[in-house]
Amino acid sequence: MIVLLVLLLFISSVYYVLDTYSSVRQADLTVEQFYFKEQAYQIFMSALPVVIDSLKRDDPSVDSLQDRWAYPLSFKTQKGELSINIYDEERFLNLNYVDSGAYGKFFERLLRLLNIDPSYKDNLLAWEGKSNAHIDTDYPIKRGPLDSKEEIRWAGFKSEDLLGKTIGNEFYPGLLSLTTVYSSGKININTANSYILMALDPRIDQALASKIIERRNREPFKKVEDLLLVDGFTFDILYAIKNLVDVKSNYFHIVMDLRSGGYTSTFEVIYDRQGDRIVYKKIL
Repeated sequence: MIVLLVLLLFISSVYYVLDTYSSVRQADLTVEQFYFKEQAYQIFMSALPVVIDSLKRDDPSVDSLQDRWAYPLSFKTQKGELSINIYDEERFLNLNYVDSGAYGKFFERLLRLLNIDPSYKDNLLAWEGKSNAHIDTDYPIKRGPLDSKEEIRWAGFKSEDLLGKTIGNEFYPGLLSLTTVYSSGKININTANSYILMALDPRIDQALASKIIERRNREPFKKVEDLLLVDGFTFDILYAIKNLVDVKSNYFHIVMDLRSGGYTSTFEVIYDRQGDRIVYKKIL
């Protein structure tokens, strides 16, 4: 009986020690992670002016995927490996510019290309206060511009439509991967992908979009009218989309990642080059 009691006491003490060690170790990891993020933030803030300066020195009249800013950078620091990627926000459709006119038609065509019910445009217009349409949602209608594209989750859009889905053997990208709320509203034809290009006008099919991309890969478009150099692109199409497109960009999405050991920290910035201002900043 005494032996059994001693054994139980021993097991209890071991459990207590292990539990205490686990709690202490978890606390240590939390502190380590906090200090890593603090150090990462200092590195990000030191690198940000250099990145922004490189965008300022780039030719602002034409932006393409052949520019230096479009190539990722990676180098080692005292605190770990830092990677920097810059993305052009003008390659996306801006949800805040969707209306009942030409930009609204642009949005409807994109929804159809993604196999999303185009009537969802009414949800977005109602959410932004541009119409009085009813939305089946549990959230109060904002009736104002979107601060984040993720807000459309609350406007009745289905998750699969926002994140992507597979129907049969075909995959359809999610709406979130092709939209923004930070841009001039015009699409940069030097950086937009085929879905966005096809959504600009019903006469731009997959074949013509591929020709546009092939042509700009050889030499970026210096002006919108250069689209006429693409075989199959007509004056009628140019006239229809000229107010929706451009060859330059103002808004850039800067993403920095710092990795050290088992820790990773990410810093995201949206920079408006024309206004020389940061419109969005977040650290993870």
